[in-house]
Amino acid sequence: MSAKNKFKKVLFSFLILAPDFSGLADEILLTERNGVYIVPVTLNDSITVDGILDTGASEMFIPFNVIATLIQSTSIAMKDILKEGVYTLADGSINTKERVNIEKIVIGDTTFYNISAIVGAKNSQLLIGQNLLHTFDSYGIDNNRKILTLNNK
Repeated sequence: MSAKNKFKKVLFSFLILAPDFSGLADEILLTERNGVYIVPVTLNDSITVDGILDTGASEMFIPFNVIATLIQSTSIAMKDILKEGVYTLADGSINTKERVNIEKIVIGDTTFYNISAIVGAKNSQLLIGQNLLHTFDSYGIDNNRKILTLNNK
């Protein structure tokens, strides 16, 4: 058997017997600042800002000035403007807020597509909410290692 055929046989055997890596968890390094976890978030390949991991937020929350930058860079178009949402805040007040679709969000080595976000006040903090985290089967936070783990089956 030629070396080329041996290589093909070994490669074929590996592909048949190879473990399924699709279920491996993705780990994202978190930075702790003022008692909250922060991660760099890249929006539509246009701008990177620090975001707070907020497991209590139902939806992503992006400051108006960041949205304005995305509009100026043409990475948000009219088609990305969504219907306003009605939200109950932690203090019990009810607010109506503008919303946008973010076509691509990159956190660590993980890419998320078509995530809705509330448009927040100018110079507020970007919040990473449940609608992004729930795109995975499960997630966890390792407080000792400061790691966000995202799991898909």
